[in-house]
Amino acid sequence: MFVTNTVSIDVRVTKEAATLAEAGHEVTVLGLADHDLPAEESLEGFRVRRLRPDTLRTPARGVRRALTPLRSAWALLDYSWRALRVATAERFDVYHAHDLVTLPVAWAARARRGGRLVYDAHELFTEMARLDAVSRRFFRALEALLIGRADRVVTVNDSIAAELARRYRVRPPLVVRNCPRTFGRRHDRSQSTLRDRARVPGGTPVVLYQGLYLPHRGLENLVRAAGLFARAHLVLMGWGPLRDPLRRLAEETGLAGRVTFIDPVPQGDLLAVTAGADLGVIPYRNVGLNNFYTSPNKLYEYCAAGVPVVASRFPELVKVVEGLALGRTFDPDDPASIAAAVDALVEDPAELARVRMGAAAAADRFTWEREGRLLLDAYEALPAGA
Repeated sequence: MFVTNTVSIDVRVTKEAATLAEAGHEVTVLGLADHDLPAEESLEGFRVRRLRPDTLRTPARGVRRALTPLRSAWALLDYSWRALRVATAERFDVYHAHDLVTLPVAWAARARRGGRLVYDAHELFTEMARLDAVSRRFFRALEALLIGRADRVVTVNDSIAAELARRYRVRPPLVVRNCPRTFGRRHDRSQSTLRDRARVPGGTPVVLYQGLYLPHRGLENLVRAAGLFARAHLVLMGWGPLRDPLRRLAEETGLAGRVTFIDPVPQGDLLAVTAGADLGVIPYRNVGLNNFYTSPNKLYEYCAAGVPVVASRFPELVKVVEGLALGRTFDPDDPASIAAAVDALVEDPAELARVRMGAAAAADRFTWEREGRLLLDAYEALPAGA
C-alpha cells in the first residue's frame, strides 16, 4: 500500500491494512516519516515503512508559501522514487494506491514487477478546493491516463463512484464506506465523558462537531449559528489550523460562553465519547464537487454512536440523514438555517426521540465489520496472474 501520510493517522488505511492482514495477507504500507515515529514498525498485524519526512502538510509563510506547489511536487516525487525502489526490491502480488497522488508509483511498480493494481480513491481528488487551476488540470489528465489501468477501483460513496465512472468511462468503482470499527459494541450515552470534558451542565443540549478544523468545512458559520440556538451548546472536539481563528471568532462575537473547544480523543475512545452528544453536526460548504459529494467519517461515527445528525443539504448526506430518518439537513451558508435544524430537534423531545431511534437503527448498518468484508471480496476477485 502507498500513502502520503504517516499511516497511523489515516483510519481508512489502517482499517484496510488490518483487515487484509487479519485475513492472512502480508501487508506493507509505505508512508511518510514524522520525528516521533519509527522508520519501521508493526501495526495491527501489518508492516509500516516510513520513507521520508512528511513535509506535504507543513505550513508555509512568505516566500515559502509562494513556493509551496514546487515544494509539494518535489516532496511527492521524492516519496514516489523511494517508494518505487522499496516496492520493486521484493515481489508483491498487489499494489494498492491510496488516493490519486500515489497511483503513478503503484502503477509503475506493477508495470515493473507484475501483479495487480488497486486504486483507492478516498475522495474526488481533482475537485478538491485547495487545488489551483494548473494542478487541477494536471491531476485530471493523470487520473484519466491511469484509472483504466487499475484492476480494481475502490471509493467511498455512490456519488463519487458514479462521477468517476461517468467521467472516465470505467466500470463503477466498488464502494467501501469509511465506517468505524465497532467490534459489536453499543455505547451508553450516560457513560460518555463528553459533558464533563466540555463542562456542559445536564439539561443543556450538546451539539458536537468532531474532526479537523480545516477551511471549507463551514466551521465559521457553525460558530455563528451557535448564537442563534435556543438553548443548545456547541462543542468542537478536534484539532487543526483553524482552531485559534475559530476561538477568536467565538470571542469576538460574544459566543465564548456558548461554544467550547476540547481536545480530540484516541480513536479507540471516540465512539464512547461521541455517544454523549444530543446531535452531531456536519456543516461542510459547497466549494466544489468533492465537498458536495462528501460522506465524511464523522457521518458514520455519529450513527455508530447512536447520535442523530444535522448536516449540509448535499446528496450523500441527504441520503443518510433524511433517507434513514436520523436527523435534518440545512443550508451550510446560512447560520440561521443551521440553527433552525438544530432547534427543530433539540427543542422537540418527541422528534429528537424519533431521530435518535433512526440513528440507533443505522448503527448496525454503518460498521467497518460490514465494509471490510467488501474489500476482502474485492481482493479475492482480483484477476489471477495479472
